[in-house]
Amino acid sequence: MYGGKKIQITISALKDAQQAGITLAEATRLLHRKRNIPFDDLWPAIMQIHQISENEAMRLTKDWCVL
Repeated sequence: MYGGKKIQITISALKDAQQAGITLAEATRLLHRKRNIPFDDLWPAIMQIHQISENEAMRLTKDWCVL
């Protein structure tokens, strides 16, 4: 479920943004607002990157997208 192609693309985009020197929070916000990546694609990517629970990933992603 969480290893889908869209999620892998999102993970790659987040990692690329981080390599450009921005934080994961900033990268998440950028993808959500500027590239219109849906929340439902972002939180599983955050969960895999940080290896955290679904609830924690959803909370972090929500916090970062709302700012």
